[in-house]
Amino acid sequence: MSERTDLAAAVERFECPMCAAPAGSPCRTRGGKVAPKYHTPLHAGIPTARRA
Repeated sequence: MSERTDLAAAVERFECPMCAAPAGSPCRTRGGKVAPKYHTPLHAGIPTARRA
């Protein structure tokens, strides 16, 4: 697996602290649609993501 794939897998193991999207689900906008990218606070809690 590539580092990018590993990072995506690590991010999807946690609930997003910003939008409360459950683990394994993409982040959501305030309107409830899928966000174009993961929220920054989600990455801050994952050591692998902080290094990337």
